[in-house]
Amino acid sequence: MRVPQLHLVTDPDVCPFDRLLALLPDLVAAGVDAVHVRAPDRAAGELLAVAQVARRLIVPPAVLLVNDRVDVALLSEADGVQLPERGLPPEGARRLLGRGRLVGCSVHSVTAAERAAQVGADFLLFGNVYETASKPGRAAAGLAALQAVVRAVSCPVVAIGGITPERVPAVLAAGAHGVAVIRAILAATDPVATVQAFRAALDGVGEV
Repeated sequence: MRVPQLHLVTDPDVCPFDRLLALLPDLVAAGVDAVHVRAPDRAAGELLAVAQVARRLIVPPAVLLVNDRVDVALLSEADGVQLPERGLPPEGARRLLGRGRLVGCSVHSVTAAERAAQVGADFLLFGNVYETASKPGRAAAGLAALQAVVRAVSCPVVAIGGITPERVPAVLAAGAHGVAVIRAILAATDPVATVQAFRAALDGVGEV
């Protein structure tokens, strides 16, 4: 399974799940090719209900990923999982999920990236590249750190943290395969137009 380029990560504090699900078909049509159901403080039953609806709304080749919860991923027939750095190891998730599903891993250093890649992660989420309201008080890792991670591993690296359409060219120039976004899309006045701007920047079409 190919690794997507434009990942949308949910945050019900920014965009409630009911509004997200209403927007989802249009966001996927506009260019989102991976949706991460993520809400660490919500009950598994709520995550499962959201993932099951999202499963019906997400049209291939876009994929549905569940953050951390392999059980929810299996029950919702998701396309894979996104594991936190200190979560279940990628090889463990692979044993549970089987072949044909994506296993991503969030990392914050070269050492963590190398370890995750060595034990079977299909792709890595690295960040936060820029300062972001999603991680208040955490300093930006920067483009040089992103580039170091990209050079250290052979699997695709997706950048997260403060990414905007205007910053996509610099992130890609640092070697990132794609970007993951929360607030830039979910808090936008026009989320669909914002997705289109991200897609154009990723595809190198025109100016953003």
